[in-house]
Amino acid sequence: MSYQVIARKWRPQRFSDMVGQEHIARTLKNAVRSGRIAHAYLFVGPRGIGKTTTARIFAKALNCENPQDGEPCCQCESCRSIADETNVDVIEIDAATHTQVEKARELCEDVQHLPIRSKYKIYIIDEVHMLSKSAWNALLKTIEEPPAHAKFIFATTEVNKVLPTVISRCQRFDLRRIQTNAIAARLQMICDAENVRISKEAVNVIAQAADGGMRDAQSLLDQLISFFGGDESGITEQQALELFGLTAPKEMESLLNAITHNDRSAVIRDIHDFAEQGKNLETLFEEIISWLRGILLSRILGDPASVLDETPDKIEAFQRVAATVAPASVQRLLESISGAGYLLRDAINKQVFLESILLKAMRIAHAPQIADLIARLNQIRSNGELAPLESVVPLYELPAGQAFTTPGSRFAVPSIPAVPVNEIGKQPAPQPEPQPVQQPRTAPETEKKTAVDSVPSVAAPVTGAASQVQSEAEQASIRDPETKPVAEPATEPATEPAPEPQTEVITEPPARESVPEVKPEPATEPRIEVISVPAPEPALAPEPQIEVITEPVIERPPEEEKAVRSAPARTRRRAESASARKDADAESEEIPGPVVWEKLILDVRETLCKKTLAQAMLAAKVISFNGPCLQIAFDSLYSVGESILVSREKPLLDMRLAAIAERPGAYLNVERRPGLVTPEIRKQKEDAEALRRQTERNPFIASILDTFDGVLTDVHHLDRNENEEVSDI
Repeated sequence: MSYQVIARKWRPQRFSDMVGQEHIARTLKNAVRSGRIAHAYLFVGPRGIGKTTTARIFAKALNCENPQDGEPCCQCESCRSIADETNVDVIEIDAATHTQVEKARELCEDVQHLPIRSKYKIYIIDEVHMLSKSAWNALLKTIEEPPAHAKFIFATTEVNKVLPTVISRCQRFDLRRIQTNAIAARLQMICDAENVRISKEAVNVIAQAADGGMRDAQSLLDQLISFFGGDESGITEQQALELFGLTAPKEMESLLNAITHNDRSAVIRDIHDFAEQGKNLETLFEEIISWLRGILLSRILGDPASVLDETPDKIEAFQRVAATVAPASVQRLLESISGAGYLLRDAINKQVFLESILLKAMRIAHAPQIADLIARLNQIRSNGELAPLESVVPLYELPAGQAFTTPGSRFAVPSIPAVPVNEIGKQPAPQPEPQPVQQPRTAPETEKKTAVDSVPSVAAPVTGAASQVQSEAEQASIRDPETKPVAEPATEPATEPAPEPQTEVITEPPARESVPEVKPEPATEPRIEVISVPAPEPALAPEPQIEVITEPVIERPPEEEKAVRSAPARTRRRAESASARKDADAESEEIPGPVVWEKLILDVRETLCKKTLAQAMLAAKVISFNGPCLQIAFDSLYSVGESILVSREKPLLDMRLAAIAERPGAYLNVERRPGLVTPEIRKQKEDAEALRRQTERNPFIASILDTFDGVLTDVHHLDRNENEEVSDI
C-alpha cells in the first residue's frame, strides 16, 4: 500500500475521535440518536479544524447499518465505503471548482433521484462561499424543501460571503480553534503509535506553530519527521524551532524583559541576533504581541491559564516577567505595537522597521505619566514640602493692582512706589543713602515729651504723591539740622544703624531744648507725623503689615490739584473724557493716512506676495485716517475692478492695517467717487483698452485664448527702435 500522510491516516472516524469540537459531536450524536435530522447543515470555522471530517462522520452516522448510540460502527459496508470515498450516495462537491449556475441546476435535477444503496443521499459541499449568486439562487428552493431522502452539509471558512437567505435555511454550527494542549496530546499519541522519538518541548513547538489547526499540526509533524526522523537521539526542540522559524521561550523571555524594562541596547542586540539566525521577523512580531498579552493577563488575572491557550511552562514564563513590571506600561506597549502589524508586512527593511516600532513603543510606555506626577505632588504635599507655597495668595483672589502675602513670608513682594506717568521708562535718579539716626541710651522721661503728643501715636501708611513728598521732607530734615533738630548724644553715646526707609519716621527730641509746637498742616498738604518712643520700655513685636502695590499716579500742580478736588464729580468726569478724546485725536494724527496706505501696499506686495492686489491698491486715493478708520476711495468709472478686488480682500487688509498702524481694531472703509481719475490717466486707460481690443482681434492671440479659455488682462507697447512700435502681451 502506498504511503499516506499523517493528516489523512489519522483523520477521526467517529465523533469520539474528534478533538476540541466536543460541543459539535454531542449535538450531532443526539440528533442521530433521536432521529431529529434537519435537511441542511452549515459548518463554519477556520481552516484545518475538522469541518469536512465532521461532515463525513455525520454522513456515516446517518447511513450506518448498525449505529451505536449515535456513533457509526465503522464496520459495515456503508461506513467503509464512505471512509474510502467510494460511496455513490455521499457526493462531495468542491464549490471553488463548480461555481457555475449550470452545476447548480444539474445538482437540483440529481437530488430528485433516490439513493442507490444507502438510507440518505447526502451532498457535502465544501467552500460554499465560492458559489456564484446565480448558483445560490438556483439552489434556494431545493435547499428549503428538498426530498426526504436528500441531506445537504455545507462547509465554509468565510461565512460572511454566504447569502443570508441560505444561512436562514440551515442549522449553523461554529467550530472553534483547537487548544494547544489538546493538539500536543494528539500529536504525542500519534508519535507513540508511529514509533517516532520526539521530545515534549518539540511537540509543544509544533502545537504552537499550528495556531489552533489540527491538520496543520499533523502536516508540520509529518514534515519534521521527514527532516530529522532518522536521528537516533530523536527530534529536539531546537530542530523544531529552526524548521518553523520560531523563537525559544527563554530567548523570548529575555527579549520581553528588555522591552518591559526599557533596555534599548538589549532589544537591539536580540533583534539583530534573531535576524542573523534567519528568524521570520513577522512571526517574531506576532510572538512579541502574544507574550505582551500573556504578561498583561498574568498580572491582571489570578488564574491566567483559564484564558490563555498556552502550555504551563509558557504561562510560568509570563508570570515571571509580569512580577517585575507595571500593568499600565505593558498596556501602553500593546497599544503602540499592535497597530503596526500591517505596516511591517509591507516594509522594505523589516529589521529596521521592527526596531523603530519597539523603540518608539518603549519610549511611550516608560515616559512619565500625568497620573504619576499628580501622585508625586500629593506625596510632596503630604510630607509638608509645599508648606512655604501655602502663604502665597492665588492670583484670582488678588484685587486689581495689589499683591498680598501672609505676614512674615519670604515670598512677600516689595512695594512699588508711585511714579509719575511722564517719568515711566526713564532711568531712576540715584537716591542718597539714608543717614543713621543717633539715639541716646538714657534720657529722662519727662524731657521726651513734645508738643506733638496730641497727634495720634501710629501713622497711617502713606502712598502715592504723599509718600514722595514725605520722603523729600525726611531727606531735608536729615540734611538741615536747624530745621529738624537731632538729639545730642549723652554720655557714651551709642550709634545704631536705622532700619530701612519706611513711610514712618521715628526720631528723638533734644534733651535740653524745647520743641516748638507743631501746627496741623492743611488738608491738601501731606503731613509728617513724629512718634516719640520711650527708651526704657522694650520694643513690642511689629504688627503684621500688608504690602500694597499701587498704580502710577499722575502728578498735577498744586493749583490744578486743588481745582480738581473742589470741582464737582460730574465736571471732573467731563474734563477727563474730553482729555482722553483729545489724546486719542492727537494719537490718531501721529501717522498720516497716505503714509500708512503706502506701507500697507508695500506689505501686500513684498510680505504677502499679492502683486495683483497691490497693483489694484495703487488706484485708490486716501481720504482720511481718523481714529481706527482709514477712508479710501476709487473712481466710480475707471476703477471699478480695482475696488471690487480690494473689497474682497478687506478682512486681510484690516488685519495688516492694524499691525502696521499699531492701532488695534483699525479697519479700512472703501467707497467709490466720481472724478478721481485725472484726464492724463483717463487717456492712458482708454489707450490701453483700445490696444487690448486690437490685440484680441489678432487671429493668433484669439486662437490661444480659445484653446486655454483665457482672458487678456494686460497689453502695453514696447519700442524696439525709433521707427517701430510693437505690442507685447
